[in-house]
Amino acid sequence: MDLALLSLILFLITVIVGIATRVNCGLVAMITSFILVQFFMPDMTLTDVYALGWPSKIFFMMLAVTLLFGMAGANGTMEIIAKKLIRLLHGRTRLMPIFIFLLTFILSAAGAGPGIAPMIMPIAMGLCAETGLSALMMGVMIEAGAGAGGMSPISTNGIIANGFAQAAGATEYIGMYIPYVLIMTMEAVAIYFIRGGYKAENVAVSDTDEPIPPMDRYQKLTTAVIICVIFCVILLGLDVAMVAMVGAAVLLVFGAMKDRKAISTVNWNTLMLVAGMFMLITLVDHAGGIELISNTIMKFITPGTGTGVMALLSGLLAIVTSSSGVVMPTLIPVAGNIAATMGHGVTADLLIAGVCSGANSAFYSPFSVLGSMTIAMYPETVDRDKIFVAHLKLTFASIAFTSILAFAGFMRLFL
Repeated sequence: MDLALLSLILFLITVIVGIATRVNCGLVAMITSFILVQFFMPDMTLTDVYALGWPSKIFFMMLAVTLLFGMAGANGTMEIIAKKLIRLLHGRTRLMPIFIFLLTFILSAAGAGPGIAPMIMPIAMGLCAETGLSALMMGVMIEAGAGAGGMSPISTNGIIANGFAQAAGATEYIGMYIPYVLIMTMEAVAIYFIRGGYKAENVAVSDTDEPIPPMDRYQKLTTAVIICVIFCVILLGLDVAMVAMVGAAVLLVFGAMKDRKAISTVNWNTLMLVAGMFMLITLVDHAGGIELISNTIMKFITPGTGTGVMALLSGLLAIVTSSSGVVMPTLIPVAGNIAATMGHGVTADLLIAGVCSGANSAFYSPFSVLGSMTIAMYPETVDRDKIFVAHLKLTFASIAFTSILAFAGFMRLFL
């Protein structure tokens, strides 16, 4: 059997086994990588796999960012910040959904990533109980905000996307990021009006109903460190990974958290997923699998439809598998390969923008990490079956909306 086809078959089996057994696809991918090199790729050694396949830069950046914000979440800093900010809109019901979206977006974009959603969901659901706002609307505001913010260059999914994009020949990540943010914002605004957020009546809620505890010295230190990290990255242009790691080290040195507990806050599942899949994708590419996919897709696309096709394909795949761990690592290299082959004004930036927007338009999916976390945190008064179906409908609507914009040339406005 042709090595390129074999590598793709083994890749597909890896994803299916990971989903079916609920075992981290990254770990399964490491096993597949070993099998490929040991039995089918005599021109490579395991040392080559470690040198070429392990995403050192991406891994370290994700480790540093998730360590810092994992500590901030575990010691209660993020929850207090969110509650204090929400209290600023006391009683202004119509503004609450908009504020929830912006709050989630800002915290996610600042480095917390989509993982900020579970911290804000209980607060948002409490607001729904007090004001009568739609729980589904608030859930969507959180998902859209967390998804859009999570693709920022200093947040987890953005770090992954930017790393793969640069390797595939892209040069303008911000230009790829902006259309996705606008798409998520448009969807949030649409839900706001469809679910009646604009006509909600103000309510009087006592400030003493749920008093916010004052920050202790460690939470104040954590807040100061996060502000310093964001300042150093955005205004001084310092390396994200190093600054975030220094920030985490400062918190540990000054006793904000024990080192063992701090390490346990890191999302190791995501790190291993990305690292394992990156390793396998590198081997699939070396075996010619990426080129085979590219040549196959090229039979169905033209310079005018390439971005739309990549967005639609990415969105459909992301319904049932990880956008950051599987879809983007798989299709971003494919997009780069197609761009290099096609020419005629089809750039890697355009096609990768389609992949990033499409893959992350499926965040509402009940089968995605963010979607499942959101659904799990709706109050018991919400009908689980109905909310499940509603999220599934939103997923397909979001993919369709994103794909239509991509086919219409929306991404070209920014690239």
